[in-house]
Amino acid sequence: MADLAGRWSGIALAAGAILLGVGLLMASFSPASAPPSQRTSAFLLISTILVMLALPAVYARQANAAGLLGLLAHILLEVGLVFLLVYAAAPLLYRSLNEPPGEGPIALFLGTALVVGLLLTSIVTIRAAVFPRWSGILLLGATIGFFFDFFIAEFLPPIAGQIGAAFFGAVVSAALAWMGISMWIQ
Repeated sequence: MADLAGRWSGIALAAGAILLGVGLLMASFSPASAPPSQRTSAFLLISTILVMLALPAVYARQANAAGLLGLLAHILLEVGLVFLLVYAAAPLLYRSLNEPPGEGPIALFLGTALVVGLLLTSIVTIRAAVFPRWSGILLLGATIGFFFDFFIAEFLPPIAGQIGAAFFGAVVSAALAWMGISMWIQ
């Protein structure tokens, strides 16, 4: 039964990762001064939910090899993904929203949790060697991309944030889809 749950989680992770990549790519083409479109928000919301539902199976698959650091990474990654849920849900819940989601302590906390969660998850994935090593390396690249996009790109011209979002979307999508496919075929 656990094998079947792991396989289904792998399918959910791969599907969520692909949708997440599409949603982040769509978001990268929208202006930074406007909230994401309804379609972009829907992609991001559905994909984030699928990824969040599948991540416990990722943790379970490598829990023995990952140890306590793996649990901390999993918790921070799940908490950080709430950032994407909030970002995606706001335009869907409040159709009259005309401004992009603002900055504040909650966004800073969730964004920091996502950066640290991605970083620790990439380290754990590389060290545990349960999933392909390159999926962990790609997660490390996604960490750098999100860090740049969240903390640095706001001080640069808007195109830098758009390129950063596209890079983050492509790399995190590839890493998570690779992990999902490896769960599905094992």
